[in-house]
Amino acid sequence: MTHVEQIPLSHDDPILAICQESFGLSYPFPWQRLIIASVLDAVSSQTTNPEDASFDREPLREIAVLPTGAGKSLCWMLPASVIDGITVAVFPLLSLIADQKRRLDAAGLPSLTLKGGLTRENREKIWRALESGETRIILANPEILSTARVAQRLKELKPKFLVVDETHTVSQWGESFRPACAGMGSLVKDWNPAAVLALTATAGPLIRSRITELLFNGQSPTTALANPNRPELYYGVVPALSRHHILERLVRSEPRPLIVFGPTRLSVVMAARMLRDRLKDNRIRYYHAGLSQEEKTRLETWFLSSSDAVLCATCAYGMGVDKSDIRSVIHLAPPDSAESYLQESGRASRDGKGANAWLIWTPDDVNKQSMRTSIDSARSTPPQSRAEQLSHERRRSIINYALSTTCCRRAMLLETLGMEASDCSGCDVCGAKPWTSAPEKRLICQTIRWNQRRLSRGQAARVLIGRRSAEIRSKGFDTLRGFGCLSDWELEDAERAIETLLRSGKLTLGRFGPWKKLLSVNRAKAFLKKSPSYAVD
Repeated sequence: MTHVEQIPLSHDDPILAICQESFGLSYPFPWQRLIIASVLDAVSSQTTNPEDASFDREPLREIAVLPTGAGKSLCWMLPASVIDGITVAVFPLLSLIADQKRRLDAAGLPSLTLKGGLTRENREKIWRALESGETRIILANPEILSTARVAQRLKELKPKFLVVDETHTVSQWGESFRPACAGMGSLVKDWNPAAVLALTATAGPLIRSRITELLFNGQSPTTALANPNRPELYYGVVPALSRHHILERLVRSEPRPLIVFGPTRLSVVMAARMLRDRLKDNRIRYYHAGLSQEEKTRLETWFLSSSDAVLCATCAYGMGVDKSDIRSVIHLAPPDSAESYLQESGRASRDGKGANAWLIWTPDDVNKQSMRTSIDSARSTPPQSRAEQLSHERRRSIINYALSTTCCRRAMLLETLGMEASDCSGCDVCGAKPWTSAPEKRLICQTIRWNQRRLSRGQAARVLIGRRSAEIRSKGFDTLRGFGCLSDWELEDAERAIETLLRSGKLTLGRFGPWKKLLSVNRAKAFLKKSPSYAVD
């Protein structure tokens, strides 16, 4: 957006005037304007003279799916700034609440944060400010709103506008580890605000149907779907036998600032430590929900101000990011759905200048999905719940994305949101021949086949990287065919690659006799034909 000074203020258009005067933006995008207008109309109709026919108008219940960077915050902040009544805005993460508070402060809009850990005195201060009208905007997380005393106190204040941001978490998190996210439908029923706005960047038909059930209590909401395509992002998938080896290569070559998303706290801690050690770079740090609030704030400030940082993070950081110049996003493993992948990869290139999004996958990821499918199909009683079916479909969508080598990556991602891609502006499938398997698989399997039943797992790893230990020399393994074929690998990465091939059945270990615990190739599964070369430019 251009700066406000370039376009004169227009008081003939109230939305445009507020957008310019309060938020310093020259104009709202079309989808922003439509959503803002629908909220204001709904609230206005509920406060009209009861004798007016419009007084009986139904409350607004709306899901708005806007791509990352499309300005979802303005869709609720602008109406909240003019509504004569309480606005309750709900966010799943404290870091996101802090970011929204910062934006409200910058716009000169008073707001209060309601969260756990407040003293009784501070909480009473909040109630007094709301009751007096001194403050009309309250920011909160689902857990604090689920407490009976807080929910009742807010009900007495009769909120007119309820905003639920990152609404996909109502289903994705609410049905697993955060039941308070799934329980917000009771607030909608009890408070009955004039407008309820559910905002998210990624919610396909399945997720939207679940939001309808959980948040809107089965009442079909209005749906605003903007085009989620991010043409400036390049999508690629890298098959691997060792995640850390591929991650190191990508971080060495990809432009920064860079985010590495990992599935667990331990995975991002280990990734950050590995990268710092191998790259000798102190600009690499990690972030997850288990850190103290002070540490989170320090890391957020550091990353936002850095032009060459690498942050290894769980999804606890992704939804709180407002950094426009992220040039690369790498996923250490497939997230739980294609929608989550769209959400997290969409943190890049908010300035529109282009970025790369890479997904690393290993055979273990596919094996986990296959195992889950077998378990699900074996169940006869009781039948799968709707939540289990949804979880399975979502997981399958990202595995299909990772495995596909014929379908456009962009088209597959957009399809999960019920959209179509008219063309592809950049992905590995459309732009070049994608990798069908980890390129090092052929080298490893070929070396083991040349030296069938001669090497243990540890010995094989040392032969592959060309490490001449005393044991290797004494047994003459340093003259074996294939010695040093992975000379640029770390020992631990070669060991992980062998373990991955064993788990996937490409390699086997002897069980009896003189070949016990010695490696051999399962020729039926090894597929030794030449793989595409691997190079990350």
